[in-house]
Formats: sequence, structure tokens, C-alpha cells
Amino acid sequence: MGINIFDLLQVTIGGVAMGCIYALMALGFTIIYNALRLINFAQGDMFMLGATFGLTFYVSLSFPFPLALIAAGVVVGVIGMVIERTVFRPLRNYPLFNLIIATIGISITIRALALLIWGSQAMSFPPVYGDKPIKVGQIILLPSYLWVLLISVMFIILLQLFFTKTILGKAMRASAQNRNAAFLMGINVFFMDSLASAISAGLGAVGGILVAPIFFVETEMGALAGLKGFAAAVLGGFGSIPGAIAGGVILGLAENLAASLISSTYRDAVAFIILIGVLLLKPNGLLGKKAGDFKA
Repeated sequence: MGINIFDLLQVTIGGVAMGCIYALMALGFTIIYNALRLINFAQGDMFMLGATFGLTFYVSLSFPFPLALIAAGVVVGVIGMVIERTVFRPLRNYPLFNLIIATIGISITIRALALLIWGSQAMSFPPVYGDKPIKVGQIILLPSYLWVLLISVMFIILLQLFFTKTILGKAMRASAQNRNAAFLMGINVFFMDSLASAISAGLGAVGGILVAPIFFVETEMGALAGLKGFAAAVLGGFGSIPGAIAGGVILGLAENLAASLISSTYRDAVAFIILIGVLLLKPNGLLGKKAGDFKA
């Protein structure tokens, strides 16, 4: 199937926008992995909670969309902090396998509770980005993808500034790089664990509410998103923040190009084909670093 240059630009912008959502998910995986040495398989459910809480705040409580986005991120971030305090911390000295199984149990529990609260039916999120296409020459752009791209990039930049410019962000990096040394320097490493869990969950929630107006909101929506975020983190190099961003963007572009050039049937398979290829050819990922390295 042929594609002209203008269609290619539209596909590219849409791919980068979705790639930024995958990057937010991958950053969530990376941050909690660096802090706790844990692969959190409940990360996809933070994505789902962001969309469902966002729908509740925006529709039921009539919050403005920006406030609904922030509120959903904060609420899910608090949930992530509570999970770290009540589940991850008591299991910290147990084998890693126990922690991984715990994340799967948390995921199942969250979905069950979400089913009780929001039900199993797909819910429509009111359009908030506008539905009038933007025409630039011969290029027609959907405002939804432009807004998703803009807001995602804003959060990624804010996260980068937090880690590189603030005392708290530097303390988190120090705790991730050498927990014992950070503790001896007076850093409250347990608070850093909770904060990392909150930021990780909040990033997933932001991704969920950003795509909610584009797709339907449902309690099972986090499963595939979580897997793609994991694939993006592995592609970029698990533990690397720049790698998570690069992996997400590459994944989003690859999906959109495959859907346009081959068939949309293979869209979701692309992420896992790339994942397998990376594991076979470059197991450390494109920008793989040592675990615990927050260096950007």
C-alpha cells in the first residue's frame, strides 16, 4: 500500500503522540524499577485508573479537564504510595519473585475493584480536544493527537527538570544509585521509595486520562497499555530514563507506520515483535544502563 509524503507526516505525528503515551508508561516502569528494583506489573492498572478517575472528575464532578487531569494523577499517585507502603515495603527483604507475584495480585485486585465501581461496559469520554481537523497546507492534523503530544512532552520535560534541578529529585537519584550511601548521607530512602511509587503511578494515570477522550474508557484498558509500556522500557534499556522516552516514541512510530503501510490488524503485534528482536539482538536495549542510574 502506497503512502504520500503528506499522509506520512500525519502518520508520523500520530505515532509520536502515541509514542509519548508509551514513554510515560515506560518512565513509570523505569522509575519504580530504579527505586525498588521491581518490575511493577500493576503499572497498566494505574493507566486505567487515570482514565476512570479522570472520567469521574470531568463528567460526574464537572471539573475542568486540566484540573481533572491533575486530580486523577494525584489520586492515583497516592494509591501508588499506599501500595508501596503496605505491600512492597514489607516484602522488600523477601525474594524478588514474591514481589513480582504481589504486583500481579495487586493488578487483579485493582481491576476487580474497578469493575465494582465503574462496571464492565466501555464508557465514552466527552471530546475535550476539539473535533475540527487542523489543515496546514495539504496536511490534515487531528487536534487530539497534537494536544496529547504537547501535554505528554510537557510532563516529560517537567520530570526531567525535577530529577536534574531539584534537591528532592537529586536525592531520589542518589537513593537509586546507592541506597546505603544515600542513607548514611541523611536521605530518607524509605520516603524516596514512596515518592518514586507515587510518581510512577501518577505518570501512568496521566497517560490514561490523555488518551481517554480518543478511545473508550474501560476497566480492562490497562492490560495492553501496560505491556506496551514495558516493551518500550525494554526497547530503550530498562533503568534508563532517556531510553524509556526513546523506546516509547520508536514504538508509537513503528505501530502507526505498520498500521498504515501493512494493515491495522498487525498494529498491536508490532510492539512485541520489536521486543523479541531487541531481546535477541541487544538485550540491554538501545540506551541500556546499569540498574539504578537516573542519569539523563
